[in-house]
Amino acid sequence: MKLDSLTELLQRVLDGAPAGSLESETLDFKRDPHTVTGHAAPKNPRARLVEELVDAVVCFSNGVGGRIVLGVDDKASGVDALTGTAEDPQFLRQRIYGNTRPQLTLAIDEVEFRGVRLLIITVPEGLDLVTDTKGKALRRDGTSCHPISEDARRALAHERRNPDLTARPSERAWRDVQPSALNQARYLLAQLVDLRAQMAELDDLSMLRALNVVDRDDRLLVAGEILFCTPGYDVLDLLVRGASGGEPSVRRLREPLVVLLPHALDLIRSSIDPEVAHVALLSGQEVALPDFSPIAVDEAVTNALVHRDYSLQERVVIDQSPNVLRIWSPGGLPYGVAQDRLLSTVSTPRNPVLMGALQQLGLAERASRGIDRMFREQVRVGQQVPGIRVDDFSVEVYFSSGAPNRAFASYVASLPSTLRDNVDALLTLAHLCQHPTVNVAMAATLLQVSEDEARHRVESLAAGPHALVERDGDSRRGIRWRLRPAVATALGTAVQHRTRADAARPRVEAHLAEYGWITNKTIRNMFDLDVQQATQMLNDLRAANVVVKDPDGPQRGPSIRWLPTTQEQRDAARRRRGGE
Repeated sequence: MKLDSLTELLQRVLDGAPAGSLESETLDFKRDPHTVTGHAAPKNPRARLVEELVDAVVCFSNGVGGRIVLGVDDKASGVDALTGTAEDPQFLRQRIYGNTRPQLTLAIDEVEFRGVRLLIITVPEGLDLVTDTKGKALRRDGTSCHPISEDARRALAHERRNPDLTARPSERAWRDVQPSALNQARYLLAQLVDLRAQMAELDDLSMLRALNVVDRDDRLLVAGEILFCTPGYDVLDLLVRGASGGEPSVRRLREPLVVLLPHALDLIRSSIDPEVAHVALLSGQEVALPDFSPIAVDEAVTNALVHRDYSLQERVVIDQSPNVLRIWSPGGLPYGVAQDRLLSTVSTPRNPVLMGALQQLGLAERASRGIDRMFREQVRVGQQVPGIRVDDFSVEVYFSSGAPNRAFASYVASLPSTLRDNVDALLTLAHLCQHPTVNVAMAATLLQVSEDEARHRVESLAAGPHALVERDGDSRRGIRWRLRPAVATALGTAVQHRTRADAARPRVEAHLAEYGWITNKTIRNMFDLDVQQATQMLNDLRAANVVVKDPDGPQRGPSIRWLPTTQEQRDAARRRRGGE
């Protein structure tokens, strides 16, 4: 039911019609218990309100969905029926979420009618049997709610075991699709270089069938409505700021998705600086470095529009400034997807039928391939990995842009494609540019896999002709890896943790020249470090061929003596690097 038709019904109530007489299978009026006075007033009106709303939400969700109008007395008419409400929508959303199984995230809108504040709670048809926390299941029958029998529960659960909202029949007919949206689809299909291009020659209904967005009875599916019909609400807000924190210009879009997605990508790309810096390769080729990776941004925007929760009539919001890009989409992560496993979880689209149609159109081929692609592309251009914030109601991806790490981007561009396209390799390199070593636990967190799998993945980066890492010689604290000396040298200034060792080198060399050896304790006293920091500095100095362990002394523990490297040892190290 559209808001304008709801306004007409409220006007009829104001004109004298009893509110209850206008209720239907998809509309329910409710009075806020806070407005009840006298002997009928409940002792805990807020608890009573939550209880009544949870019952109504469960009831609608197990039916065809509907709307609850809070702030209207269904037993009254005229001005007396408009009792209003002062309740907080966020509070109600959280309580309904916490008291339904499976937990439901609902859109709650504030409206004002004749100076009275009302809340409109939109309840979509459930994707499964819905109950309260005690297992009670209700279903709407006309204007009443009734308990569902055990047989009816099983039948409803079986009917709804397909959780894909976009696979369900739409309320719109296929003839309601926008001609401009179909023309856009034909244009996209005609650009493809495989057999899908032939679909551009089909008539309207045949093309919708080929895209699998109508059912066997030629009823338009929700996926077809999203793709080809103009939505009844704004779908995307694009905020562009001249500076972070500045006042944004706002562009609000309401278009069929087949038009909206390319349009939104074009608008965002036009605000990305494609060359904030560039790096020159040994081949003489120059590589431009953008402020945000266009591939990573395309991935994030496509994910937000394709995998959002379409049961919520809320907007995707893209907030762009020169240094920060935030992309917010309604709905939490799909079932079975954990925030700390986004890189390694098998792709789980929330809307498979919609996703399938977009792939047919070629809109989801270059993007929506996985979060790992987003991370990899952003790191590859010398920027930080994106951040991802998740709650029960939304997913936010944010990018931060600064001066690109040109040394890192230059080195990555020189790698073989097998490593350039390897997200494990790039994330491990980026980590080891900031930290001297990575252990198994950190690798598991970094790559979002189990510790056993992380160990195998990092070990694979230590093998072969293009090995990037090697086992650290000090294994007292477990298995650790560090950059191979040749890789650390090639990365140059990208290796941030070398700064301390480089600054310490003149004093260490002076001490070696005077005394002939140095220990961990000496390093600690000279530079006010703890044992681990001193050990790492000595390991860095060893990697730089400044010191070597005394072969005649202890090889482990704090009593190790370190000697200055000889010219012969330095020459041998250079020959090894030359052979790598």
